[in-house]
Amino acid sequence: MFNMEVNMDKNKFKAIELKCIKQAFNGNGIVKYNNKEYEISNILPGEVGLFEINKNERTPIELKNIINHSSSRINSLCPYFESCGGCQYQHMTYESELALKEEYLKNLYQSFKDIKIKPINGMPSPYNYRNKCQMTYKLSKTHNVVCGFYEEGTHKIVPVADCKIQATKATEIINAFNKALTKNHIEPYNEKTRKGIVRHVLVRYGFNSKEILLVIVTNGDFFPGSKNVCKDLIKLNLGITTIVQNINSRQTSIVLGDKERVLYGPGFIYDTIGKLKFKISSRSFYQVNTIGMNMLYKKAIENANISSSDILLDTYCGVGTIGLLAANSCKQVYGVELNHDAYKDACLNARINNIKNINFFNDDSTKFMTKLAASGSHIDVLIMDPPRDGSTNEFIEAVGRLKPKRIIYVSCDPKTQVRDLFKLSSEGYHLNQVEAFDMFPRTFNLECIATLTYKESKKNIKNYTKRKSL
Repeated sequence: MFNMEVNMDKNKFKAIELKCIKQAFNGNGIVKYNNKEYEISNILPGEVGLFEINKNERTPIELKNIINHSSSRINSLCPYFESCGGCQYQHMTYESELALKEEYLKNLYQSFKDIKIKPINGMPSPYNYRNKCQMTYKLSKTHNVVCGFYEEGTHKIVPVADCKIQATKATEIINAFNKALTKNHIEPYNEKTRKGIVRHVLVRYGFNSKEILLVIVTNGDFFPGSKNVCKDLIKLNLGITTIVQNINSRQTSIVLGDKERVLYGPGFIYDTIGKLKFKISSRSFYQVNTIGMNMLYKKAIENANISSSDILLDTYCGVGTIGLLAANSCKQVYGVELNHDAYKDACLNARINNIKNINFFNDDSTKFMTKLAASGSHIDVLIMDPPRDGSTNEFIEAVGRLKPKRIIYVSCDPKTQVRDLFKLSSEGYHLNQVEAFDMFPRTFNLECIATLTYKESKKNIKNYTKRKSL
């Protein structure tokens, strides 16, 4: 490490060479300067960077150039990587990304003893896997309709013409839709003036069925030129199954509103998982990675070790995927889902697949569990797949009263999962194993399955008091 003066682009500045000593889970490199560690984007462990010394107290160094490159570095396929906030690992090999995620999980679950943390399940390809793709709109300086993603930590839209992690077919449809909007002089929504028509676009693509749902989110009912837009898109023979207008006039960052109008086709699509067929509408929860979803659900059901006499409860069940896939292995399945559209889709999915031993309830999972525990009901296996925030104390207390023999906890945020696993341990549950699935390659998101069994006398937490605030 040494100081120097550097001339770059005719600007003279004080500079220093620093080595990246490790990598944070968010993809940033860590360098040490004046005995303090700083997170720096776009530098990998082992790389030496040339840094400008500045007067910013929060980050007094700024990366100007990489002097030597790590063998883990690749040229990003995405030209928007450094400005778009969607991905964190486009600059490194997929093998390095998986290794970083495995290390993160080992550190996160270290408070549990006698558990097996299985190797992470990577995807065949880390690109073009997303079956759900949504973008936000603005008018470009050349008065063309463009869409993209928010720059990280801002409401500035970065126009993106080809997202490398969403389905190629979705990109083709969104680009065609943008041309149709420009041709028909339909203006995008402006956050500042609150004027304009189109706020967002959402595409849901059935990787197995090849069916396509296009959702156009508008700032109110008024959608002039909608017939011409639909006509232009259908003429292109892109394979669009249905087009839906979703109306959202609220001042909110939530993409979808409550009211919808079908502009073309049935208003929904189907896709398949294994031998089963599932209806998917705009607001239905359905895993975004179809290949990963098949792997994840197969493993969840396998780990549940279901017998033909078991009663299974599938909470936070979405459109009923896990419960329906497990139904032929057990006596009875109950599914609970708060979102009314997803609940209706789940009921339909049971009918179209002719599955008789499953009942769905349109209810909050915590309230349902509390009522079930109060009634003294019996369940053998619990599947829980809560949202990113994890479950609730009341839900877990109800689990302690119901005492199912086995729990399969599926989570898209390992941090909140660990927090809940501590609480479940206090209710007498032993964590046997954790297995991660890289459902969201090139990003710092993960899907984890935790398998627990009821063994009141055998808790396996180390240092609980130190880690319970996770």
